[in-house]
Amino acid sequence: MTTKKIANMALYVDVRRKAAVQAARSVAQVALRNSVALQVRPNQARELGLNGAASTEKFPQSADLLVSLGGDGTLLQAAHLAGPLGIPLLGVDFGRVGFLTEVGRSGYETALESILKNGARTESHLALEARVLGASEHFYAVNDIHIDRKHQGHIVNFGIVLSGAHIATIPADGIVVASPTGSTAYFLSAGGPIMSPKLAAVGIAPICPHTLFSRPLIVSADETIQIVLPPDSKGTQLFIDGQPAVELAAGATVEVVRAPQPVEFVRLDRGYFFQTLERKLHWGMSIKHGIDEES
Repeated sequence: MTTKKIANMALYVDVRRKAAVQAARSVAQVALRNSVALQVRPNQARELGLNGAASTEKFPQSADLLVSLGGDGTLLQAAHLAGPLGIPLLGVDFGRVGFLTEVGRSGYETALESILKNGARTESHLALEARVLGASEHFYAVNDIHIDRKHQGHIVNFGIVLSGAHIATIPADGIVVASPTGSTAYFLSAGGPIMSPKLAAVGIAPICPHTLFSRPLIVSADETIQIVLPPDSKGTQLFIDGQPAVELAAGATVEVVRAPQPVEFVRLDRGYFFQTLERKLHWGMSIKHGIDEES
């Protein structure tokens, strides 16, 4: 982990949540007390109405820290802005699951005060970059990329090529390629294993494979992964961190590699990942115990 001093802070808020908007005003006061500049995204500035906060089209450039107020979805949106720029992220949980967020809705002011006074301790997580061969656009993903059918119908025979070598053709509804951070998201639901976020590895898992012998695969992050669609495929779409990105043509090839810039998360507790597994996913606990606690 490294420690970074904070002089300029960006704020990204789920403005649909009243509690998050109220928290943004508290965060602005914390920034003011610590003489830290604050910037917000122009399309959120009106809803937040924060005096002294700069509304800039270049958001979040020049920020030393981006604070996300919302759920995991809000944090992922913030990561797509901050990650490629190397700006560390601090997630405050105002959602339902809060697996990626670091701080709960109680105590975030104290945590932020400490970070602004003493610096932010950050941890690098591998991110992914995807592109459709023949197209110029590159997509940055924190959790995963996946290819899926837009409509129910025929299965798709997905070809998987690893650093130039064809290793499998899998009939399935889709394919998900996940970073270690994303191994607790869609990849887990597709039957993939949980990976420590510090691993330099990538997971590949079929979605509803039409075979008894298909299993998820973990490969080195230095591999180039290509998912090849058959010439007769139709109605498939590329998703980035769960959001639709582009419709794929028949015979298209999607290439996934390690992103040049990892995503930086602020960490307050070195054991956060395994504690969160236990608290949020009941890892290491009996199912009955987890259900009893929630009821």
